[in-house]
Amino acid sequence: MLRCVTSQAAGSVHQFLRNKKQEWEEYRSEVTAFELRKNLPVL
Repeated sequence: MLRCVTSQAAGSVHQFLRNKKQEWEEYRSEVTAFELRKNLPVL
């Protein structure tokens, strides 16, 4: 029984981390208005 619970917990942690990684990739790919104002004149 304990092994089953541990296996389920590990699966949940893996799924959580996968979702957070995807969320971070989406977040960091956004260019904000602040970044455009700050960096665009340099280009």
